[in-house]
Amino acid sequence: MPGVSKKSGRHKEPGKVYYLGRLRFRPGVDPPELRVILEAIIEAGPRKRADILRAALLGGAQQAQETADRAEDSQATGLLNTMFDEF
Repeated sequence: MPGVSKKSGRHKEPGKVYYLGRLRFRPGVDPPELRVILEAIIEAGPRKRADILRAALLGGAQQAQETADRAEDSQATGLLNTMFDEF
């Protein structure tokens, strides 16, 4: 159960707070999408920053799953084509 902050007297929310220090976008090294996300984070308020990071991670996870699904479909199609070619 969360405790009470000594400074503000408010109840602490569960979880750990992460403070991100200086992040640098490196042209030619980092993907351009990183710059877009970093710019959006800088311009956003604290609550919106967490929303942006969550959306980016969820979008990346979704894209990874779709890529994996396409690869599996491609492999299955290849196996089926090989099987049917033998008949």
